[in-house]
Parts: sequence; C-alpha cells; structure tokens
Amino acid sequence: RSSDLTNEDLILSHADIDAKCGDKIRLEKVLLVGGDDFTLIGKPLLDRDHVRVEATVIEKTESCPKIHMRFWKRHRYQRKRIIVHPQTLLRINTIDRKST
Repeated sequence: RSSDLTNEDLILSHADIDAKCGDKIRLEKVLLVGGDDFTLIGKPLLDRDHVRVEATVIEKTESCPKIHMRFWKRHRYQRKRIIVHPQTLLRINTIDRKST
C-alpha cells in the first residue's frame, strides 16, 4: 500500500513483519520522496542508496475476527470459519535522502 509519510507518523501494516516490538527496521521500497523544493520519483522504485526510511515496531496484534459462514438450505450443511489477520503498527523515525 502506498501512503504519504512524514517523521513520527504511525502506519498500520496488514502483514506480519519478522521483528519484535521495539526493533528498528528499514523500509526499502520507496516510490517517491519530496520536499519543499524537490521531488524524486522512482521508476518503479528509488534505489536503496538514495533514500533511507527507518521505522520502529510499536505493536504486533491481530485484526478483528471476521466470520465466514457457508450454508446450504435444506441440506444440513453449515461451515463456520473465523478469519484473523496479523497486523503490525510502525512509527516512522527518520526519512533521509542522500544528495547526489
């Protein structure tokens, strides 16, 4: 998912990231970086050498349970499944660009 980020922003990621709470991670897939007087656009992504985005894992939880129910009338068929997805809350620490 794409999102507009600044320093100290919170992001809810709908994926399980292999990091513990309190770990610092680096986000490497950056589409574009901008400021007041410049914009860097990647085609399709910017290189890791140009932009450095660091984040801290704040919380790892699960989504609200969703119930998936299958039912056939007059066949005595019922299947109930509870679906829960992992979520990770990240705080953006720094967004740095290296001048070239």
